[in-house]
Order: sequence, then C-alpha cells, then structure tokens
Amino acid sequence: MPERVLEIQALTPQFWRDGRPFSAADGTETAAQSLPLPLPSTVAGFVRTQIGLAQKVNWGNYQFLRSLHGLPIYGPLLARREEIVLPAPRDALVYQKEGHNKIMRLQPFRPVGGCNLPNGLMPLRVSEDVKPQPGYSLWRQTDMEQWLLGETTLPEPMAGLPSEQRIHVAMDPSKGKAREGQLFSASYRALEQVQDGQYIPYTLRARAALPEGHQPQLLGFLGGESRPVALRVREELSRYWWDCPKSIQEAFAGLAKGQLIRMVLATPALFDDGWKPGWLNKSGELHLPKGLSRVKLRLVAAAVGRREPVSGWNLRHQAPKPVRWMVPAGSVYFFELLEGDPSAVLESWLRPVSDNEQDRKDGFGLALWGVGSYAD
Repeated sequence: MPERVLEIQALTPQFWRDGRPFSAADGTETAAQSLPLPLPSTVAGFVRTQIGLAQKVNWGNYQFLRSLHGLPIYGPLLARREEIVLPAPRDALVYQKEGHNKIMRLQPFRPVGGCNLPNGLMPLRVSEDVKPQPGYSLWRQTDMEQWLLGETTLPEPMAGLPSEQRIHVAMDPSKGKAREGQLFSASYRALEQVQDGQYIPYTLRARAALPEGHQPQLLGFLGGESRPVALRVREELSRYWWDCPKSIQEAFAGLAKGQLIRMVLATPALFDDGWKPGWLNKSGELHLPKGLSRVKLRLVAAAVGRREPVSGWNLRHQAPKPVRWMVPAGSVYFFELLEGDPSAVLESWLRPVSDNEQDRKDGFGLALWGVGSYAD
C-alpha cells in the first residue's frame, strides 16, 4: 500500500482534553485544560474515522472496523509553515549566563563512588547548576539534526502552540437559560500564531499507508467539542515528512562496537516496563520495532520526563478505557552498541518503537536516532 502524508489544518482553535477530572461536583476542576498536542491515538482514530466516512461504511460491520483499526497511522508531527518542528530533547538544557543564552548537553558518566540507579544505569552529568530558560519547548528539524549528530548549536527559540482561555456558562436545557453560579473555563490551542507582525500557520501531519481506493473524507472533527478541521492528502513524502538525513546515515555507518546511540521520542511512547522499552529483553522480528532485531543494544542512561496518562472512551463496550502511563515526547535513551549493524536502527526513523503492536499502529513512540558519547 502506498504511504502518504495526511495534513490536518485546524479551522478553529482546538481542544484536546488532558486526563484531569472536570465536572460541577465539589472538589473537582472547573477549568478544562488542553494538551499541547493531540495524542497519537486521537489522530489515528480521527484518520480512520474519515476513511470510514468516505467509504460510507456500515459502522456495525465488525470485520471492516477490525481492518480499519489495524491500519497504521504514524503521528502527529507538528509543522510550522513547511517545516516540521519537534519536542525539545531532554538531554539538552538551555540556560542564561552573563546575559546570553547557552546550551548544555547532558551526557552519561561513570561516577567514581558509584550510584544507586537501577540495573547499573549511569547518571547524566550536569556541568553547571543553572535554571532552564523558557521558550525552547519546540525545535526546528534542522536544529534537531545538528543535535543528533553531537553538535551543540543553540536552537532557535520556539515556544509551544498558543493557549486561548475562554469562560463559559453552564446552561439549563429544560429552561434554555444559564444556571446561576455555574461558570467554567476551557483552554484551547490555536494552530496559528502572529510573531513580529507575521502570520505563522501550523498544521498536524500523520503518515499512513492507505489501501487502494481508500481516500479519507476531507472535512471532519478532531478532539473534544468536535472542533472542525480540514484534511489534505500529500503525495510527496520527502517534502511533507522528515526522512532520515544523509548526515545521520553517514554518522551511523562509522559507529563501532561500544559506542553510544541515542533515541529521542518524537511522540509519547507506551512501554511494558513503564519508563523503559520492554523490547530490550526480547528477540525476533515479531516482537521488535523495525530494524531493531538486527542489533543488540544495552541501555546505559536515560533522560525521561514525568509520566503522562492516556485513557479515553471505549465505544464498543460503552465504558472508560483503563488509564495507562506514557513516556513523554522528548525523552532520550542512551544505548551502548553491543553487536550488529548500527545502521539497522535507522529503519525505525520516525517509526514507532512502543512495545505493543497496536500502540505502534496508533503512532505511539515515533523515534529519532542520533549518536552519543560519554562525558569527559
């Protein structure tokens, strides 16, 4: 099946709910917060729904729904104008010193006196006691490429999508009037920005192998409150997706046994072992992400953010899905190459590396790969 890039353009500010409870009951939140970006499963479900709507499918057809549910959808990636932007890697620390912004690389090192990290993991060295500088939550793909190659160039400042807060009044449907004293707020994410007098549009991109003749419906509703979006099918993969750069391919071709490889998560991941990949202890192509069956890696260090919840509503069983915990995007893993061709891992470039096959089909854990080194 030919792969295409599906580009999602928001027609209004979007609302992607986080996992916090939200109701009028005492002691619960009266402010609904939006996530910085939609979850991979949200985008995957939206794309599959658009395909089903375009086919005018009978939603009671279990066999078709099963095949639709198994369609791999990789995303979402955020695009700023024509360029993809990515979550900042957590092994990078931008700080200010003497009025200038600088960047620090966190690297694994062997402490002289040992440490109490599990499974022989190494800590990451922080060379100075500094405070992180805000405004660098997103990186351009060109800055990310240099970072993955081991260069320490300061990235262009780029914050996340702007948040828009709105106050609402709860309505009494029987009277058609506002309920007294029941106000609540909701934050929305605008996929557009005005900076220095210039209008900057953002879009969401996903990669999918669409079956022959299965085109998605081009207008739909994404996330909470059914906010409208437009969908475009892009045929030029190399233009609208980020293929593995030649510079990184060359760097991996020169790696030798015992050197470090870095894996940076471009989307949140779901692992059987919580914060770390369960596939490290598995073998065989059936259980491993693409390309990883041909190398043997040992985890030596990690820079992992605080866990994030993912849940939802199961339409088939009409019940909430159990809460699971994701590794956040931007988390970084340092692996020592034990054996095999290191270039094989690049087959998983911006491909999912989560443990469960369905989670991979939903786009959880898209990975970027780079070279690493120990601290001096």
